[in-house]
Amino acid sequence: MATTAEGWLNVLTRRLDQRRQTVMLLRSYEDGQAPLPEMTAETREAWQMFQRRSRTNWGRLIVDSVVDRVIPTGITVAGDPQSPLAVRAQRIWRDNRMDAVVKEWVRLGLIFRQSYLTAWGGGVSDDSDDVAITADGPETMCMITNPLQPWRPEAAVKVWRDEELAEDYAMVWMRDGWVKFRRPATIMVERGVTQTTWLINLAEGKWERTGEEDASDGIPIVVFNNPSGAGEFEPHIDLINRINIGTLERLTIMAMQAFRQRAIKGGTLPDRDEDGNRIDYSKVFAPAPGVLWNLPEGLDIWESEQTSVDPMLSAVKDDIRQLSAVTRTPLPMLMPDNTNTSAEGAKGADSGFVFRCRDRISEAKLGTEAILVKALRLAGEAVEDGDTVEVTFETADRVTLSEKYTAAKMAKDAGDSWAAIQRYVLGRSPDQIAQDEIDRAQAALLSASFGGGADEDEEEDEEEPDQLEQPVTTLAERRAQAR
Repeated sequence: MATTAEGWLNVLTRRLDQRRQTVMLLRSYEDGQAPLPEMTAETREAWQMFQRRSRTNWGRLIVDSVVDRVIPTGITVAGDPQSPLAVRAQRIWRDNRMDAVVKEWVRLGLIFRQSYLTAWGGGVSDDSDDVAITADGPETMCMITNPLQPWRPEAAVKVWRDEELAEDYAMVWMRDGWVKFRRPATIMVERGVTQTTWLINLAEGKWERTGEEDASDGIPIVVFNNPSGAGEFEPHIDLINRINIGTLERLTIMAMQAFRQRAIKGGTLPDRDEDGNRIDYSKVFAPAPGVLWNLPEGLDIWESEQTSVDPMLSAVKDDIRQLSAVTRTPLPMLMPDNTNTSAEGAKGADSGFVFRCRDRISEAKLGTEAILVKALRLAGEAVEDGDTVEVTFETADRVTLSEKYTAAKMAKDAGDSWAAIQRYVLGRSPDQIAQDEIDRAQAALLSASFGGGADEDEEEDEEEPDQLEQPVTTLAERRAQAR
């Protein structure tokens, strides 16, 4: 195992290069550039554009179906959303636009099976209080983790290019600190200077220290390990290829049959006319509307029959249903027209999808809480053992308003309290719950002051007497009362 920054740099960049082919393959299935179906060398150029039309971006559909359900809702520290430490964490979240960063982090983890959140500070930025959090994937980052605890990093490297300075940079993190390296992003050629493709093809080699380093303890990186142990669609690439090939074959048959093939049977036609001129039969038998062909006696025209593509359409739909089953993605997300799907089958698919999303959200929740702790410490905040940072997320099975309020009505009928419904069913943040309590109390007082809605006031007095007895004071006092 490496012991120096240079040693870790060599090990990690070599691993980054070795897995690049797999990473690029997975990326191609997510960004719509999946490999073209097989073709011969003779037909490659003629069919390349046509074959692109046979590809569907199944990888992105599968990944986005989960990412759309990963929705952070709030941050608390030791259960308090208004403590100084919680407010500082919320500001870091806001300044880094973490809602988008977390989605990108989860997306990369679902594509490549692993992704990384990095907190930058403590000398990396100009202002040590200005903590930045970024999301990266295996395309530009590599990490070695503890074999017994795969979420605990032992060393990591991040490579990037500064186009303005024409420099490549590499940051190496170890248990006892970090070291920054650089190398030129341009090389001299015969007729001037050109950019290298090192970051794309070769991360290893030609690095030198910049002089920037730090001996701080710990590695400010959190890893997302996809619970399936692979990318969401990685085990099913063969099935995606089969769907694309089936689509290609159908399109090929339809293109070939756009015009029926015709042939002369029953004899032969002369090559030359009476004057000895060669006859151009493509003009004589031009397939134009209203044209009549005068055939010699005994000759007939054969015309090819159309081949039905319905069996191929049916086969592709069966493959898509199979892809839906093996990836636990609801069929309507892959193929909106699912009128033939049974209610029981749809219910089973939705349950599997919810369980799949729940596993990914659990992994994201632990990771975002861990990176906030690291970011707070980089910002100079003292995070004690009792300061439990919690990031809440929308529940996987209730994201849309209709889903939430349907579940809320069922919970109310079952006897759950309104506070519990807001917290666990509607997924509201502590701030939203406190604000709702203030709004309800203010509405009740306003209604009472104008003498309207007596029946409603009596009902509210029965359900929430404490709120009406106490006058509304400051927002902070009401939030404290709501908690």
